[in-house]
Amino acid sequence: MPGYIQESDFIMLEEGSTARDLMDKMIEDFSRSEERDAFLVADLGVVVKKHLDFIKLMPRVKPFYAVKCNNSRVVVKLLADLGAGFDCASKPEIEFVQEIGVKPEQIIYANPCKQISQIRFAAKSGVQMMTFDNEEELVKVSQSHPNAKMVLRITTDDSKSTICLSVKFGASLNVCRHLLEMAMKLNVEVIGVR
Repeated sequence: MPGYIQESDFIMLEEGSTARDLMDKMIEDFSRSEERDAFLVADLGVVVKKHLDFIKLMPRVKPFYAVKCNNSRVVVKLLADLGAGFDCASKPEIEFVQEIGVKPEQIIYANPCKQISQIRFAAKSGVQMMTFDNEEELVKVSQSHPNAKMVLRITTDDSKSTICLSVKFGASLNVCRHLLEMAMKLNVEVIGVR
């Protein structure tokens, strides 16, 4: 395609070309072929800018990108190169980011209902950070991964949001003390809240 540089699974626009030009060309090419796969057009410069804005506005907070929202190898690799952490909800997501070169200390296993086999896999892979928001998860992780470093997921007021995740996930403030005391009894290190 003139005006474009093809590199593995992404295309860089040359100066003078626009994303619209690229989309029109791809739509035209796909409409003539038997393969009519979906494609994504994204400006990686926006990803970089948003990451840098986040770091600037909240310098003491380390962002963890949720791999399940977009597991594009290019996006994940770019964020890894920028120093982001990764929120993984499954063994395949942990394997994926580690294949890209993400270190275990940059990964948090954040599935709200972890399978014991996947907790053990995370431990074997060197992933120590995990989330919890109830007693059952705390006990399960303490028995399956004694070196885990836990992050307490708390509920937030997301009543004005279009997606209300606090209905499903997070410990209410009135049970946090109990969960932290239980973590101490189980000799589980709690390193933060989320």
